[in-house]
Amino acid sequence: MPAQRFEKYPRRPKGRRFASPAALGPWTLLAPALAILLAMTIAPAIYLFYASFRHENLLGPGSSFVGLQNFTRALTNPEIWWDWLATIQFVAISVTIEILLGLTLALMLSAKLSERNLLLALYILPLGVAPVVSALTFRVLLNPTYGWVDFYLQRWGLIGQPIDWLGQPLTAWIAIIALDVWQWTPFVTLILLAALSAVPAEPRAAALLDGATATALFWRIIFPFIRPFIAIAVVLRSIEAFKTFGSIFVLTGGGPGASTEIINLSLYRIALQNFDIGAAAALGLIFLLLLSLIMSQLLRLLGRNTDILEE
Repeated sequence: MPAQRFEKYPRRPKGRRFASPAALGPWTLLAPALAILLAMTIAPAIYLFYASFRHENLLGPGSSFVGLQNFTRALTNPEIWWDWLATIQFVAISVTIEILLGLTLALMLSAKLSERNLLLALYILPLGVAPVVSALTFRVLLNPTYGWVDFYLQRWGLIGQPIDWLGQPLTAWIAIIALDVWQWTPFVTLILLAALSAVPAEPRAAALLDGATATALFWRIIFPFIRPFIAIAVVLRSIEAFKTFGSIFVLTGGGPGASTEIINLSLYRIALQNFDIGAAAALGLIFLLLLSLIMSQLLRLLGRNTDILEE
Protein backbone atom coordinates (compact mmCIF):
# COMPACT_ATOMS: atom_id res chain seq x y z
CA MET A 1 0.00 0.00 0.00
CA PRO A 2 1.22 3.59 -0.60
CA ALA A 3 1.05 4.41 3.05
CA GLN A 4 3.54 1.65 3.79
CA ARG A 5 6.27 3.23 1.64
CA PHE A 6 7.19 5.65 4.41
CA GLU A 7 7.33 3.11 7.21
CA LYS A 8 11.10 2.73 6.81
CA TYR A 9 11.44 6.45 7.78
CA PRO A 10 9.66 6.46 11.12
CA ARG A 11 8.52 9.74 12.47
CA ARG A 12 10.29 11.25 15.48
CA PRO A 13 8.25 10.85 18.60
CA LYS A 14 6.58 13.98 19.75
CA GLY A 15 7.83 15.47 22.96
CA ARG A 16 11.00 17.05 24.31
CA ARG A 17 13.94 17.12 21.90
CA PHE A 18 17.52 16.88 23.11
CA ALA A 19 20.56 18.22 21.30
CA SER A 20 22.91 15.60 20.01
CA PRO A 21 26.35 15.18 21.64
CA ALA A 22 27.95 16.38 18.40
CA ALA A 23 26.01 19.65 18.62
CA LEU A 24 26.92 20.18 22.26
CA GLY A 25 30.62 19.52 21.68
CA PRO A 26 31.67 23.02 20.53
CA TRP A 27 29.70 24.70 23.32
CA THR A 28 31.29 22.39 25.87
CA LEU A 29 34.73 23.41 24.67
CA LEU A 30 33.78 27.09 24.68
CA ALA A 31 32.18 26.99 28.13
CA PRO A 32 35.37 27.68 30.17
CA ALA A 33 36.34 30.65 28.00
CA LEU A 34 32.80 32.03 28.09
CA ALA A 35 32.68 31.64 31.87
CA ILE A 36 35.96 33.55 32.25
CA LEU A 37 34.71 36.24 29.86
CA LEU A 38 31.49 36.56 31.84
CA ALA A 39 33.29 36.71 35.18
CA MET A 40 36.09 39.07 34.15
CA THR A 41 34.41 41.53 31.75
CA ILE A 42 30.64 41.31 31.42
CA ALA A 43 29.78 40.94 35.11
CA PRO A 44 32.07 43.82 36.24
CA ALA A 45 30.68 46.02 33.47
CA ILE A 46 27.13 45.34 34.63
CA TYR A 47 28.08 46.09 38.24
CA LEU A 48 29.89 49.27 37.15
CA PHE A 49 26.75 50.50 35.41
CA TYR A 50 24.63 49.51 38.43
CA ALA A 51 26.91 51.19 40.98
CA SER A 52 27.16 54.44 39.01
CA PHE A 53 23.53 55.25 39.89
CA ARG A 54 23.86 54.44 43.57
CA HIS A 55 25.64 55.66 46.67
CA GLU A 56 28.16 52.86 47.19
CA ASN A 57 30.68 53.67 49.92
CA LEU A 58 32.58 50.80 51.49
CA LEU A 59 33.08 52.72 54.75
CA GLY A 60 29.69 54.39 54.97
CA PRO A 61 26.10 53.27 55.52
CA GLY A 62 24.19 50.98 53.17
CA SER A 63 23.85 51.79 49.51
CA SER A 64 21.00 53.84 48.08
CA PHE A 65 19.79 54.96 44.67
CA VAL A 66 20.95 58.51 43.83
CA GLY A 67 20.15 58.73 40.11
CA LEU A 68 22.49 60.99 38.15
CA GLN A 69 24.06 62.56 41.23
CA ASN A 70 27.37 60.74 40.77
CA PHE A 71 27.60 61.87 37.14
CA THR A 72 26.80 65.45 38.12
CA ARG A 73 29.56 65.43 40.76
CA ALA A 74 32.07 64.08 38.24
CA LEU A 75 31.16 66.66 35.59
CA THR A 76 31.08 69.68 37.91
CA ASN A 77 34.24 68.99 39.90
CA PRO A 78 36.98 71.43 38.75
CA GLU A 79 39.72 69.06 39.92
CA ILE A 80 38.37 66.35 37.63
CA TRP A 81 38.39 68.78 34.69
CA TRP A 82 42.05 69.59 35.42
CA ASP A 83 42.80 65.86 35.46
CA TRP A 84 41.08 65.48 32.07
CA LEU A 85 43.16 68.32 30.63
CA ALA A 86 46.38 66.89 32.08
CA THR A 87 45.58 63.46 30.65
CA ILE A 88 44.89 64.80 27.15
CA GLN A 89 48.05 66.91 27.19
CA PHE A 90 50.12 63.95 28.33
CA VAL A 91 48.73 61.70 25.59
CA ALA A 92 49.11 64.32 22.85
CA ILE A 93 52.71 65.26 23.72
CA SER A 94 54.02 61.76 24.43
CA VAL A 95 52.39 60.12 21.38
CA THR A 96 53.59 62.90 19.06
CA ILE A 97 57.18 62.54 20.27
CA GLU A 98 57.01 58.76 20.01
CA ILE A 99 55.70 58.85 16.44
CA LEU A 100 58.36 61.31 15.27
CA LEU A 101 61.18 59.55 17.11
CA GLY A 102 59.93 56.10 16.11
CA LEU A 103 59.76 57.13 12.45
CA THR A 104 63.30 58.52 12.61
CA LEU A 105 64.65 55.33 14.19
CA ALA A 106 62.73 53.18 11.71
CA LEU A 107 64.27 55.07 8.79
CA MET A 108 67.71 54.59 10.31
CA LEU A 109 67.19 50.88 10.97
CA SER A 110 65.75 50.30 7.51
CA ALA A 111 69.22 50.92 6.04
CA LYS A 112 71.26 47.80 5.41
CA LEU A 113 73.83 48.07 8.17
CA SER A 114 75.93 45.31 9.66
CA GLU A 115 74.96 46.46 13.16
CA ARG A 116 71.24 46.49 12.39
CA ASN A 117 70.36 43.32 14.31
CA LEU A 118 72.29 44.46 17.39
CA LEU A 119 70.71 47.92 17.32
CA LEU A 120 67.25 46.45 16.84
CA ALA A 121 67.74 44.15 19.83
CA LEU A 122 68.83 47.12 21.97
CA TYR A 123 65.82 49.19 20.89
CA ILE A 124 63.41 46.38 21.82
CA LEU A 125 64.76 46.03 25.37
CA PRO A 126 62.50 48.74 26.92
CA LEU A 127 59.43 46.80 25.78
CA GLY A 128 60.46 43.90 27.99
CA VAL A 129 60.62 46.01 31.15
CA ALA A 130 57.49 46.38 33.27
CA PRO A 131 56.24 49.99 33.57
CA VAL A 132 56.55 49.89 37.37
CA VAL A 133 60.16 48.70 37.16
CA SER A 134 60.93 51.42 34.60
CA ALA A 135 59.40 54.05 36.90
CA LEU A 136 61.45 52.83 39.86
CA THR A 137 64.62 52.98 37.74
CA PHE A 138 63.84 56.51 36.56
CA ARG A 139 63.09 57.54 40.14
CA VAL A 140 66.59 56.47 41.19
CA LEU A 141 68.28 58.03 38.15
CA LEU A 142 66.54 61.37 38.74
CA ASN A 143 67.28 61.55 42.46
CA PRO A 144 69.00 64.91 43.11
CA THR A 145 71.31 63.41 45.78
CA TYR A 146 72.73 60.29 44.15
CA GLY A 147 71.05 60.10 40.72
CA TRP A 148 73.15 59.66 37.59
CA VAL A 149 71.25 62.29 35.59
CA ASP A 150 72.18 65.24 37.80
CA PHE A 151 75.69 63.85 38.34
CA TYR A 152 76.56 63.74 34.65
CA LEU A 153 74.77 67.00 33.84
CA GLN A 154 76.91 68.71 36.47
CA ARG A 155 80.06 66.95 35.30
CA TRP A 156 79.47 68.07 31.71
CA GLY A 157 78.82 71.63 32.88
CA LEU A 158 75.21 71.74 31.71
CA ILE A 159 73.81 72.62 35.15
CA GLY A 160 75.38 74.30 38.16
CA GLN A 161 73.49 72.48 40.90
CA PRO A 162 71.30 69.37 41.14
CA ILE A 163 67.72 69.62 39.88
CA ASP A 164 64.87 68.16 41.90
CA TRP A 165 63.18 66.66 38.84
CA LEU A 166 60.20 65.20 40.69
CA GLY A 167 59.76 68.16 43.05
CA GLN A 168 58.65 70.74 40.46
CA PRO A 169 55.59 70.48 38.16
CA LEU A 170 57.40 71.23 34.88
CA THR A 171 60.36 68.92 35.46
CA ALA A 172 58.03 66.23 36.84
CA TRP A 173 56.07 66.27 33.58
CA ILE A 174 59.33 66.14 31.62
CA ALA A 175 60.32 63.04 33.59
CA ILE A 176 56.92 61.39 33.02
CA ILE A 177 56.96 62.04 29.27
CA ALA A 178 60.61 60.95 29.01
CA LEU A 179 59.74 57.68 30.75
CA ASP A 180 56.78 57.04 28.45
CA VAL A 181 58.82 57.89 25.35
CA TRP A 182 61.65 55.58 26.43
CA GLN A 183 59.19 52.76 27.16
CA TRP A 184 57.00 52.92 24.04
CA THR A 185 59.06 54.38 21.19
CA PRO A 186 60.38 50.88 20.32
CA PHE A 187 56.77 49.75 19.81
CA VAL A 188 56.20 52.49 17.25
CA THR A 189 59.59 51.80 15.67
CA LEU A 190 58.74 48.14 15.09
CA ILE A 191 55.42 49.00 13.42
CA LEU A 192 56.98 51.59 11.11
CA LEU A 193 60.00 49.41 10.39
CA ALA A 194 57.65 46.68 9.17
CA ALA A 195 55.88 49.30 7.04
CA LEU A 196 59.15 50.48 5.51
CA SER A 197 60.15 46.93 4.65
CA ALA A 198 56.90 46.59 2.65
CA VAL A 199 57.54 49.67 0.48
CA PRO A 200 58.17 48.50 -3.13
CA ALA A 201 61.69 48.99 -4.43
CA GLU A 202 60.66 49.91 -7.99
CA PRO A 203 59.18 53.36 -7.22
CA ARG A 204 62.27 54.21 -5.17
CA ALA A 205 64.59 53.23 -7.96
CA ALA A 206 62.56 55.18 -10.54
CA ALA A 207 62.55 58.29 -8.34
CA LEU A 208 66.31 58.09 -7.81
CA LEU A 209 66.88 57.75 -11.55
CA ASP A 210 64.80 60.89 -12.07
CA GLY A 211 67.08 62.75 -9.66
CA ALA A 212 64.73 62.97 -6.68
CA THR A 213 66.25 64.22 -3.45
CA ALA A 214 66.00 62.30 -0.18
CA THR A 215 63.28 64.65 1.06
CA ALA A 216 61.22 64.31 -2.11
CA LEU A 217 61.72 60.54 -2.06
CA PHE A 218 60.34 60.34 1.46
CA TRP A 219 57.32 62.61 1.04
CA ARG A 220 56.28 61.47 -2.45
CA ILE A 221 57.15 57.77 -2.42
CA ILE A 222 57.71 56.40 1.09
CA PHE A 223 55.25 58.42 3.18
CA PRO A 224 52.10 57.54 1.13
CA PHE A 225 52.90 53.84 1.60
CA ILE A 226 53.48 54.00 5.36
CA ARG A 227 50.71 56.49 6.20
CA PRO A 228 48.17 53.75 7.14
CA PHE A 229 50.77 52.21 9.47
CA ILE A 230 51.41 55.58 11.09
CA ALA A 231 47.67 55.93 11.67
CA ILE A 232 47.53 52.49 13.26
CA ALA A 233 50.51 53.32 15.50
CA VAL A 234 48.90 56.60 16.59
CA VAL A 235 45.61 54.89 17.49
CA LEU A 236 47.23 52.00 19.37
CA ARG A 237 49.59 54.26 21.30
CA SER A 238 46.84 56.75 22.13
CA ILE A 239 44.65 54.00 23.59
CA GLU A 240 47.55 52.67 25.63
CA ALA A 241 48.60 56.16 26.78
CA PHE A 242 45.09 56.89 28.06
CA LYS A 243 45.41 53.73 30.19
CA THR A 244 48.69 54.83 31.81
CA PHE A 245 48.63 54.44 35.56
CA GLY A 246 51.44 52.42 37.14
CA SER A 247 54.40 54.41 35.83
CA ILE A 248 53.02 57.79 36.95
CA PHE A 249 51.79 56.39 40.26
CA VAL A 250 55.26 55.06 41.10
CA LEU A 251 57.28 57.95 39.62
CA THR A 252 55.43 60.98 41.00
CA GLY A 253 52.26 59.70 42.71
CA GLY A 254 50.43 62.61 41.08
CA GLY A 255 52.73 65.18 42.70
CA PRO A 256 54.13 67.55 43.47
CA GLY A 257 50.77 68.43 44.92
CA ALA A 258 48.32 67.34 42.24
CA SER A 259 50.19 68.80 39.26
CA THR A 260 50.74 65.42 37.55
CA GLU A 261 47.40 63.90 38.50
CA ILE A 262 45.76 62.18 35.52
CA ILE A 263 42.27 60.73 35.32
CA ASN A 264 43.38 57.19 36.14
CA LEU A 265 44.99 58.38 39.37
CA SER A 266 41.74 60.17 40.23
CA LEU A 267 39.80 56.96 39.69
CA TYR A 268 42.22 55.12 41.95
CA ARG A 269 41.96 57.70 44.75
CA ILE A 270 38.17 57.93 44.59
CA ALA A 271 37.64 54.16 44.53
CA LEU A 272 40.45 52.74 46.65
CA GLN A 273 41.35 55.60 48.99
CA ASN A 274 38.03 57.37 49.51
CA PHE A 275 36.09 54.10 48.90
CA ASP A 276 33.41 56.02 46.98
CA ILE A 277 32.58 53.22 44.55
CA GLY A 278 29.53 54.96 43.08
CA ALA A 279 31.42 58.13 42.13
CA ALA A 280 34.33 56.11 40.74
CA ALA A 281 31.93 54.00 38.64
CA ALA A 282 30.29 57.12 37.20
CA LEU A 283 33.66 58.68 36.41
CA GLY A 284 34.81 55.43 34.81
CA LEU A 285 31.76 55.34 32.53
CA ILE A 286 32.30 58.96 31.51
CA PHE A 287 35.96 58.19 30.81
CA LEU A 288 34.99 55.19 28.67
CA LEU A 289 32.46 57.27 26.71
CA LEU A 290 34.88 60.14 26.10
CA LEU A 291 37.66 57.74 25.12
CA SER A 292 35.34 56.07 22.61
CA LEU A 293 34.42 59.45 21.12
CA ILE A 294 38.05 60.56 20.94
CA MET A 295 39.17 57.32 19.31
CA SER A 296 36.34 57.41 16.76
CA GLN A 297 37.19 60.98 15.77
CA LEU A 298 40.89 60.13 15.65
CA LEU A 299 40.20 57.15 13.41
CA ARG A 300 38.07 59.28 11.11
CA LEU A 301 40.76 61.96 10.94
CA LEU A 302 43.65 59.56 10.37
CA GLY A 303 41.61 57.34 8.08
CA ARG A 304 41.30 59.94 5.35
CA ASN A 305 43.12 58.83 2.20
CA THR A 306 44.16 55.58 3.92
CA ASP A 307 42.82 52.05 3.93
CA ILE A 308 42.19 51.62 7.67
CA LEU A 309 38.60 52.81 7.39
CA GLU A 310 37.87 51.46 3.96
CA GLU A 311 34.28 50.32 3.70
